[in-house]
Amino acid sequence: MVLGLLSMGFFGVMALFPEIGMKNKSNYVRKTSCPECGSKDNMAIYDDGHGFCFGCSYTYHPPKERPRKSFIKTVKKPLLKFVTPKALPKRGITQETCELFNYGITEHNGVPVQVATYEDNLGRPSAQHIRYQNKRFIWLGDVSNLQLWGQKLWRQQNTGKMFVTITEGEIDAMSVAQATVSASGNYFPVVSLPSGSQSANKYIAANLKWLSQFVRIVLCFDSDEPGMVAAEKAIKILPPGKAAICRLPRKDANEMLLNGEGEELRDLLFRATPVRPDGILNASNLWQELTKKGTNSICPFPFPQLDTFTKGFHKQQMVCIAAGSGTGKSTICRELAHHFIKNDLTVGYIALEESVQRTMQGILGVEVNKPLHLEDNIEHESLKQSFDKLFGTGKLFLYDHFGSIDPDRLVEQIQYLATAEGVDVVILDHLTIVVSGISDLDERRALDVVCTKLRQVVESTGIGLIIVSHLRRPEGKGHEEGNKVSLNHLRSSHSIAQLSDLVVACERNQQGDVAERAELQLRVLKNRHTGMTGAIDKLLYDDKTGRLVLPMDTYFGD
Repeated sequence: MVLGLLSMGFFGVMALFPEIGMKNKSNYVRKTSCPECGSKDNMAIYDDGHGFCFGCSYTYHPPKERPRKSFIKTVKKPLLKFVTPKALPKRGITQETCELFNYGITEHNGVPVQVATYEDNLGRPSAQHIRYQNKRFIWLGDVSNLQLWGQKLWRQQNTGKMFVTITEGEIDAMSVAQATVSASGNYFPVVSLPSGSQSANKYIAANLKWLSQFVRIVLCFDSDEPGMVAAEKAIKILPPGKAAICRLPRKDANEMLLNGEGEELRDLLFRATPVRPDGILNASNLWQELTKKGTNSICPFPFPQLDTFTKGFHKQQMVCIAAGSGTGKSTICRELAHHFIKNDLTVGYIALEESVQRTMQGILGVEVNKPLHLEDNIEHESLKQSFDKLFGTGKLFLYDHFGSIDPDRLVEQIQYLATAEGVDVVILDHLTIVVSGISDLDERRALDVVCTKLRQVVESTGIGLIIVSHLRRPEGKGHEEGNKVSLNHLRSSHSIAQLSDLVVACERNQQGDVAERAELQLRVLKNRHTGMTGAIDKLLYDDKTGRLVLPMDTYFGD
């Protein structure tokens, strides 16, 4: 269902679910990646700051800002009249700049104060930010729906090719205006947050539509830690490719102005480089990525035709082994684990449907050519020597867990194996049990999410990952009767097929005669590396050794 919606495209989904945007009375601005499911462009951001993922239905709401009670106090009293714009010599702010922004001087309760008048989203004066000489602040009027301070000065028709600067306070905004004024007397757009850096996300989100019209949006916050942290957070909700952070060598813009560094401030603002969204890379910087080790095969596959089709097993590759119940998937996994260990790879093995003891018996049984779980009389000393030879090198790590597991916990275990233990490949047997016990609809969605997270681990750590997946029952003859497997038979077929580099099906007729029951046909359903697909190796189960072996004619011909 999820991927079906995605195939409709963003505007198709919006037509189907118009209430997503309408109920919030907001307008669509851009697409971005989803922090929940990891999709690259399924998260829609609206001009009120909220976001909705069309892939996993995750909804994001910007955090509510809590004003600092120590210096911000809201008093719903009438606005002060007869506010006179006047130069601020101690701040280096000219009369002309104060008149432009209507930043004035008056008295409040018999005490001289500075006044910055704010407007609501309809352009009406609605609130005043009052500054006392002791740097205490209060608000008068209604602050529930404020524009950015100074926003009214920059009309939309004049901003199409301009950049805008956002500061933490009104004094800094006027400082930037003076530093960037042109020789002809024209000012570059600059606005201020109403309540400092702690209000950044709230007011930037509320005025995102207005900000988005500029070609560049520069955050010129204070250079202290709160200011830089606020800038890093705020930039994530601004349009990618437009937002930039100006990092100041002094505390704030006004301090630079007072130190005669107005030209330097202007240059820093003009040179501020837009931050690239996560994942956007310049190819000119990727030579090392192109030539790094790991792009070639690190180990051949133990089955000759599979190896020919794939050109070997690669790291940073996700392989799916798909088959019905009782076909021999786990047997193949043990063969692969043994083969990788013998080729000096470190293996992580997560078997959720059997004990650690059974897994060890299966892998060691490959080494000694005996079905150890069925053997009663095993020579202890000989078996210990084989154990030490195979496992004594520390090349195998097991996860002691049975049954379903929280997907995030599973991802943590795999990440640990990759980063802390240096594992080269992880075998997960099997995927379906991870989300067992929930409804069919929820299972498909959960498998989509799990597959996405597993793929992210593969990409971020560089490990190889082999997952076992069960099949949906087809119409007519079942897979236990030797029915051919196709991609659409996979549980949650879309996500597994899309995210896997290689999909190998196992086909076996469990209801046939003795010879048919012993035959296991491998079939490549997807092969991203070479594109080669189709029927490959036919393996025979040897009940005396418990192993899957190649027929003799593979070696000697018919």
